[in-house]
Amino acid sequence: MEPPFDSLGVLQTNGIAFIDLARSSDPATPIPSCPGWTVGEIADHLADCWTFWSRVVSDGITERGRLQTIEAPTGLTGDLLLDWLAASHNALYSALADAPPDQPAWSWAGSKLDVAWVRRRMVHESAVHLWDLANAVGDPYEIPSNIAADGIDEFLMHFMGHRRSEGEMKVGGTVHLHCTDTSEDDVAGGEWYISSVKEPSCTFTREHRKGDAAVRGRAHDLQLWLWRRNGHRPAGVEIIGDEVVARRFRAYSDLGF
Repeated sequence: MEPPFDSLGVLQTNGIAFIDLARSSDPATPIPSCPGWTVGEIADHLADCWTFWSRVVSDGITERGRLQTIEAPTGLTGDLLLDWLAASHNALYSALADAPPDQPAWSWAGSKLDVAWVRRRMVHESAVHLWDLANAVGDPYEIPSNIAADGIDEFLMHFMGHRRSEGEMKVGGTVHLHCTDTSEDDVAGGEWYISSVKEPSCTFTREHRKGDAAVRGRAHDLQLWLWRRNGHRPAGVEIIGDEVVARRFRAYSDLGF
């Protein structure tokens, strides 16, 4: 599925914005949406992520055994960390721009995925972490609706149910996600019906259909709600129907940050 936006352009713009914010912020500033992390730690995380996927693509890695050849700096702080952050973003952009979208690439999400999958993953990884950082330092960033809608779709395809959070209960019902600010040109028209969630995946269709729980809001808010970034019910997100089903659905997957 081709996203309704320029993946490389979005990745370039958001990556530069993240780097600029990291450079202008105190590295000890906490990231409220990622408990236990600071500005320095989220910068290190994204630099490591960008480095990893740039190597997967540039080295043509398709087998897990070759991942051990990927090395990244550890323990960097200050200007060294920020320089690595910028270099890793440049390496990722170059690798993704140079490789054909259909070039096979290793992924934890499946054995037949490609560079297009990596492009999409890096757009959403970078967008959500840009929001994390911007929110923490008081310089708000909002994910555009067409990008956030695609991020919701990606979440359902590759994260929802992939690995069950320890101690979480079965969802126990169906869920309808409904973006209130998308158009017919956006992914799925901004609506999804999730009929079941069972590790390692969920079953869903891209349609308007009544579920036991309906979760409505702007695409930006729904994407962050799914990533457990802004409280159980942030402003602008409306839950209709079975709130227990909605809560279990949101909590089911082991996401990390």
